[in-house]
Amino acid sequence: MTVEETSGGVHGVPSAHVAAFVVVTLAVSVIVAAVTISDTVSNATTVPIMVTPALTAIVLRRLQGRSVRQTVVGSLRGTTLRSAVFAVAFPVVFIATAAGVALATGLGSYDPGGGVFAYSGPVFLFPVFLLIVGVVTYGEELGWRGYLLPELSDRIGPVAATASVGVVWALYHFPALYFGAQATGLGDPLTVAAIQMGAVFTVAAFPASYSYFLSNGSVLPPVALHLTWNLLNPLVLGNVYTNVEGFVAGQVILISGEGLLGIAVGVVPLVVVAVLVHRRTWFGTDASVSEA
Repeated sequence: MTVEETSGGVHGVPSAHVAAFVVVTLAVSVIVAAVTISDTVSNATTVPIMVTPALTAIVLRRLQGRSVRQTVVGSLRGTTLRSAVFAVAFPVVFIATAAGVALATGLGSYDPGGGVFAYSGPVFLFPVFLLIVGVVTYGEELGWRGYLLPELSDRIGPVAATASVGVVWALYHFPALYFGAQATGLGDPLTVAAIQMGAVFTVAAFPASYSYFLSNGSVLPPVALHLTWNLLNPLVLGNVYTNVEGFVAGQVILISGEGLLGIAVGVVPLVVVAVLVHRRTWFGTDASVSEA
């Protein structure tokens, strides 16, 4: 089979490969969560699940004739200033807005001693910590935005592709959320998982994809958005995986950016970003999207 490489997808990729990516990532998520979660959701769960999309994408790209080096290096090129600014600014503004709404409505209260930051070591080692968690986050984004998004965009257009990736991405979170809720007592496991899956789609799916489209085919902006969110949301609004409150204290599943408040606040940005994606506003010159 002859395939034609672009900065995003590889034209001529069999649909069976795309389906295999979805099946493998979802299956591994279920197996790892079921085996590793007992009393909380730890790195033993999150790290294997998060690196699976990248490993799967690399294997599939290798089968399609692209070397590991080509896949990885190609995914790191093409970041633009606009994509980088959006990637960092969106989660910061969103979390600040949600925190303001929680405090203004009384859903949350300020607890100066609350919140657990993901890093507690020496300051001079913080860049090393960022590099490590950045690599793990890249493990997700190379798969979602570096493989599945461009492949689907070539087939069905950027809006439908973004929505489809969002649905798969939400399903991928289900096992850890379900078993995590059972372990931590956050609430009814099905309800908790459904709420957080809704938040993944509403809050993050379109902004993460848009940060990719703003670049010239780089997954670094989605990595930056994802990483910024994962560091700030648990600290400020609470962690839905471990049921630990942030420094805006309250019922975590209610006020977290990955809870009901996140869904409510996220509706407007979802619509706005979906329109921007539909209009291809400020898309990078090398973004691999069809006119479907």
